[in-house]
Amino acid sequence: MITFYRTTEDTGSQEIQEVLRELCLAHEVVLVTDPGASRGILPEGTRPPVLVDEGTVYQDRSAIQAHLEELKAIRELWYKYGGDACYCDAEGNVE
Repeated sequence: MITFYRTTEDTGSQEIQEVLRELCLAHEVVLVTDPGASRGILPEGTRPPVLVDEGTVYQDRSAIQAHLEELKAIRELWYKYGGDACYCDAEGNVE
């Protein structure tokens, strides 16, 4: 499961939270009220925003957004090939 650590003041974090919702990924949002006193809450040596996915820590908005784009691509492939259909390219070859 994904855990997203954010502050309430950071509007960019709200956008990341919206993307998580739109992707329909199992996630938990942890609001950090005092980043200076968050020892034991956040992963060691990090400050919000932080996203943890399967033990991998993504710290800073660009790294988080890049990871969410990867997850979106995986989800799209899952939806594409998860159905009971055959997909062909422009030349008629089965993908």
